[in-house]
Amino acid sequence: MNPLFESAKQLQYNKTTSLLVAVHAWRVIGIVFLWGVSQGILPPAFGIPAGVGDVLIGVTAIPFAYFLRKGFGWSKYALVVWSVLGIADLVNAVSLGLITASAFPGSTMTTFPWVLVPTVGVPLALILHGITLYRLRYTGISPST
Repeated sequence: MNPLFESAKQLQYNKTTSLLVAVHAWRVIGIVFLWGVSQGILPPAFGIPAGVGDVLIGVTAIPFAYFLRKGFGWSKYALVVWSVLGIADLVNAVSLGLITASAFPGSTMTTFPWVLVPTVGVPLALILHGITLYRLRYTGISPST
């Protein structure tokens, strides 16, 4: 096959995958967990790790998407690490939320706007991380025979 065609195909694949990564920028909204801790409506054992993790993943989403889109060879490996850290953050936040829920009866996380985080936001982010990891698995160009 034509190497130029394969290169263009790889660039298009990277552009699509980089969009999946860039979508995670919405996770900067995790700063509301830190705000919730400062207002005393979320337990610090839950809010601080969940908030900091979400903000870090959200802030780094755009640069990593840019690096992949530009075709830096190391970006695929960095994105695998980034996705695994993003998944670990989500699992950590849900686990800490369950553990600290008993310490805060009538938890804020069970009221309307907050309940959307574990019921919609976390599954959506996990699905996006999973699709990203799957697509990164197949980003290599196969050698011509």
